[in-house]
Amino acid sequence: MAELLAKEEFAPKVITRGQIVEGTVVAKYPEQILIDVGAKAEGIIGARELEEEGVKIDDIKVGDKMLVGVVSSEGESGQAILSLKKTGGERRWIAASQKMEAGETLNVRVLESNRGGVIVDFDGVRGFIPSSHLTTPSSEAIGKHLEVKVIEVDKKLNRLVFSEREAHPEKGFPKIELAFHEDDVLDGEVSKMLPFGFLVKLPDSIEGLVHISEVSWERVGNLAELYKISDKVKVKVVSIDPNSGKVNLSIKQLQPDPWVEAEDKYPVGKQFDAEISRTSSYGAFVQLQPGIEGLIHSSKIPYGMKLEAGSKVRVSVDIFDAKTRRVALRLAEAEKDKKEEKTKPEKVKRVGNKNESKTD
Repeated sequence: MAELLAKEEFAPKVITRGQIVEGTVVAKYPEQILIDVGAKAEGIIGARELEEEGVKIDDIKVGDKMLVGVVSSEGESGQAILSLKKTGGERRWIAASQKMEAGETLNVRVLESNRGGVIVDFDGVRGFIPSSHLTTPSSEAIGKHLEVKVIEVDKKLNRLVFSEREAHPEKGFPKIELAFHEDDVLDGEVSKMLPFGFLVKLPDSIEGLVHISEVSWERVGNLAELYKISDKVKVKVVSIDPNSGKVNLSIKQLQPDPWVEAEDKYPVGKQFDAEISRTSSYGAFVQLQPGIEGLIHSSKIPYGMKLEAGSKVRVSVDIFDAKTRRVALRLAEAEKDKKEEKTKPEKVKRVGNKNESKTD
């Protein structure tokens, strides 16, 4: 037993106030449920809080997984006090992801409509159903509950997209025919700016998305500095979903790919002078040429050396992989030698009497 307890997997987990953890229901009583979160003792959630969160204790089964927040790591009885309130939003995003992975349907309530589709409520989280994914006319859907499937979940971008059409494949919707095809090059107009790209108005009033990763081969910071609504743009059609009519576009694919011929220019071991373009918590970046950046990982930067944007350095190529678009760099030996020389302690030579000294 002592050997088992000494193993990491048997060591109790340390939980702290405010932490969100997943646990397993191990027991339930009329006034509370007990949840194993891996700590020294089970945690407790009271029946009243479950009711406030709309969870019926009768619907909970021993063995169910639950996402909970830690109110106190150890209460008066030595058990952790847990809560559902602080995890409400997180639980709903996780539930949406699980439904999408399982291909299961769920119900949402339509709040309002716009020209692109309808805004819906999923247990307190707002989502969107594009017009192309509706079977119910948007003008008639407001206030109704619709059975849908989840087709996109991105909590960071607060993007939750549903489809009523995919929840009812038996209705046999015809494929959408467009006036253009994949790989076509089209002229369009920027119609809407988004946090992750922008929409372009195409022929027949169809809109397509240019994701921020498809704007340029170079790193794009602020899209608003490059484009604005009504700008004319030339785009390439990357993909078309024949069922939904969703169109993905690219601007950068109309330009030469800088990685295609760059591999021969930067063989492993090649040294060259460069300038730091930006820094991050895990290292410093060097722009080899437009569209190609290399990383000097923090583990390869001598202790005490501070690299900032604009710093001049000499670097050596460790890895150049055009397929994965990865470049790893290190400071050339000359740079490391300079740093080491600066950090060497000054030698002291004694001259004259013992109270006099001279430094090299």
